[in-house]
Amino acid sequence: MKKFKEGIYWASIAVLLAACASLAFSKQWQPRHETRVYYNRDVAMNQKIADVIQNANQYVYFAIYTFTKADIKEALLGAKYRGLDVRGVSDRKQYTEIPSQRQTINELRKSGIPVGLHTHDAIMHLKVVVTDNSYASGSFNWTASATTSNDEVLEVGTSEPVRKQYYKIIRRILQEYPAE
Repeated sequence: MKKFKEGIYWASIAVLLAACASLAFSKQWQPRHETRVYYNRDVAMNQKIADVIQNANQYVYFAIYTFTKADIKEALLGAKYRGLDVRGVSDRKQYTEIPSQRQTINELRKSGIPVGLHTHDAIMHLKVVVTDNSYASGSFNWTASATTSNDEVLEVGTSEPVRKQYYKIIRRILQEYPAE
């Protein structure tokens, strides 16, 4: 009987250790990322962009074709005031032809956020923000009509491999089109 109880005791210990090891392994190796795709008829995408910016700890880099949303501008300014490295690039023609975009970009520049304009003959059509924690990209321009009228999509994610790819692209664009 003693051997039987001892056997049950050791079997229980083995099962408990296996369960703990399994739990520790599953927690350690689970990917720490999330990706969501939003449709502007269901979600306020301007707030999703602002959330990405507000959750940054070190930097916020962006490339945006059309940019007139004040709340996103305020989120960028807030990141700058928190001491983050904030910089971006936008489309030269949009800057020239849309007074509200020119005003938005000039306000960012006046506050110490460098925003460059592309120099080639085509358009700078990206709609991307990348931070040290996450990214957002899609068809969504940072405008009122994109927020409330158009059909737009936005992917927001924290996948490190994807975030690094966006980072590499945005850094390249920032170097090609530095602020004037």
